[in-house]
Amino acid sequence: MADLYANFEELRKAQVYQSDYNIRFGMRNSKVTFFCIHGGGIESGCSELTIYSAGTEHSYYCFEGFKASGNGDLHITSTHFDEPNGLDVVSQGHYVISYHGYSDSVKNTKVGGLDMPLKHLIHQELTAAGFGAEIEPDDSSITGQEPDNIVNRGRRGVGVQLELSTAQRTAFFGTNTRAGRLATINDEFKNYVACVQRALDKYTK
Repeated sequence: MADLYANFEELRKAQVYQSDYNIRFGMRNSKVTFFCIHGGGIESGCSELTIYSAGTEHSYYCFEGFKASGNGDLHITSTHFDEPNGLDVVSQGHYVISYHGYSDSVKNTKVGGLDMPLKHLIHQELTAAGFGAEIEPDDSSITGQEPDNIVNRGRRGVGVQLELSTAQRTAFFGTNTRAGRLATINDEFKNYVACVQRALDKYTK
């Protein structure tokens, strides 16, 4: 299904900031950046993964759907996403990881992006911990290997895109609503984030 808006400027003219959508970000003295461009109600759980992964140490950015319904209208594909704050935050990162969601009733993560070593390390950590995960093939529509994909627009020109299934994201929370998710994260959520962080530690230290 094609996006309703081709870029952020089209969305901004049609939607209301802090009512229909929200933007939050933090710049830290870190080479690591976590972000999601389909947060809030667009692809549930991605905002929480981003905020929790960044903690107080790393930079982060979230573009979030706040609508009561129809948040899918706010989806701008990764190769077209050009909200200025998001581009700025990502451009400062050396090691960039984006969280996304896709529709599937099986718990799984499709691991993509152009940062090949980090991509494989994250895949190894996830599978070793018992999570379903697969390296996304080059010909996939969500492989995340386009140079203009926002995940690959950091300082090194490469990043890792994690596409989590609906079932996997739902399993992370006791209450899967925008108001309830962050307060009801469970051990499965924490273990998942720990896998990503262990891979980063191995890669960057």
